[in-house]
Amino acid sequence: MRKAIENILHVIIILTTAAAIGCYFIGTVDVLGGTGTKCFRFFTIDSNVIALIGSLFCLIFQNPNKRPKWVSIFQYMSTVAVTVTFLTVVFFLSPMAWIGSGKFSGALMMFEGNVFVLHFTTPVLSIAALLIQKTDNKLAKKEIFWSLLPTVLYSIVYITLVAFVKCWPDWYGFTFGGHFELAPVSAIVMYAFTLFLGWVEWKLSPLSEKRPKRKIKVSAEENTQKTDESETED
Repeated sequence: MRKAIENILHVIIILTTAAAIGCYFIGTVDVLGGTGTKCFRFFTIDSNVIALIGSLFCLIFQNPNKRPKWVSIFQYMSTVAVTVTFLTVVFFLSPMAWIGSGKFSGALMMFEGNVFVLHFTTPVLSIAALLIQKTDNKLAKKEIFWSLLPTVLYSIVYITLVAFVKCWPDWYGFTFGGHFELAPVSAIVMYAFTLFLGWVEWKLSPLSEKRPKRKIKVSAEENTQKTDESETED
């Protein structure tokens, strides 16, 4: 039953995410000029693509005893990436949209139409699939650094093109109004935030290394002594 639910979640993630991203790619939906291949300029799109691929891998390698470890790492990494998307929208972009528009409806726009799938559905379902998965693979604590990979790669490209080449606008507001010297600071904060999320999701998932319970060894003499004492009491 648990495996069936996990598979259903992965199928939903693949279908809904592909449909949502497809609308941007073919140009039926346009956000900040992000149609066609330009839609991949956004971390939201990139993280959702990674989540889609992660779900696809999990469906291909279903057997928990034979699932390659790299598949588990990829799923874990992609889940953290879409979690970063979700929480960034909730606690940063939505409040900024609210303040910028002066209306609460500005914040709700972050969850309307196709972006509802990309900002909410895919992240939540990916987290659920990670936490309920059945796998024999375990990740050591040092392997949570894999969770940083998508964020680090994207930040390098983003900061380079926004602060140095200056061919991208700062649509995430990480330079706080053109203060490009603050871009590295924003990146470091995002790295710390991402790593913390990676640790939390690793800790809650079946991928974390569970410490074996300590077995209390009782000597034969102690057992005999306890038996004698109980017989004496009787």
